[in-house]
Amino acid sequence: MHVAFLPDVRGFGLVTVLLWLSLLATTALGVALATSAEPAATSALHDRLRLARAAESAVSLAVASLAAQPDWSLVPGHGVASPFTDGAPGVRLVAGLPLDLVTETRQRTCGRPAPCDDASTSVVAPDRPWGVRNPRWQLVVHLPLADLDAVAARACPCYLMAWVADDPADDDGDPARDAPAGVAGHGVLLVRGAAIGGAGALAEAEALVAQPCRRSSLPCGGSRVQSWGPVRYGTP
Repeated sequence: MHVAFLPDVRGFGLVTVLLWLSLLATTALGVALATSAEPAATSALHDRLRLARAAESAVSLAVASLAAQPDWSLVPGHGVASPFTDGAPGVRLVAGLPLDLVTETRQRTCGRPAPCDDASTSVVAPDRPWGVRNPRWQLVVHLPLADLDAVAARACPCYLMAWVADDPADDDGDPARDAPAGVAGHGVLLVRGAAIGGAGALAEAEALVAQPCRRSSLPCGGSRVQSWGPVRYGTP
C-alpha cells in the first residue's frame, strides 16, 4: 500500500521519543535520591523504567504513522507504510541475541511461532480473550532506538517494535478491516508497542487510537489516543 506521509511524521516521532526519555530522566533522579542506599535495585528499576518509556515511544511512532493515513479501512489487514523501519522484517541482533520480527508478530497474534490462521488466531487465551475478534497484528514499526537518536539510545540501547490491529470491541465482525462508518468501532484501532533490551528484557504498552473525524463519511487524517497503558501478559 502506498501512503503519502505528512512531512513532519518522522520529526514528530523523534520529538515524542525524546520527550519520553526526558521525563524518564526526571523520574529516575527522584527514584535514585529516594533509594540511594540500594544501588543495584535502583539500577534495575531505572532499566525497567527506560524500557517501559521506550515501549511507549514505539506506540507513539505507530500513532504518528497512522495519523498520516486518511483511510484506515484496510489497515487491520494490511498495516500501514511507516518511515520507522530498518528494512524487511526478519532476524535482527539485539544485544547479541537474535530477534525474529516475524516470529514476534506471530506469537502475539496466535501464540505460536508457526504461521497463524483464523483457527489458531481465534483461540481464546488470557492475553487474547476476544476469540474471533482477536487482533491480527500488523508490524508497522521496527528499528533500533539508535536509528532515531544516538543520545537517546545511550539511555536505552534497545530495539523498538509496534503493531496495529482492529479494535476488538467493534461491531463489524471482521478483524481484517476497520468497521465501516455508522458501525461501532469505526475509525478506532489498537496499537501495541514493545521495546527489547539486553538479556531479552521486554516492556510493552498498548493504546486505543481513534480518528478525530471518524463520524464523518469522508476520509480524514490525524489521530487521537483514547486510552493508554502497559501490557501485562495474562491481563489484557
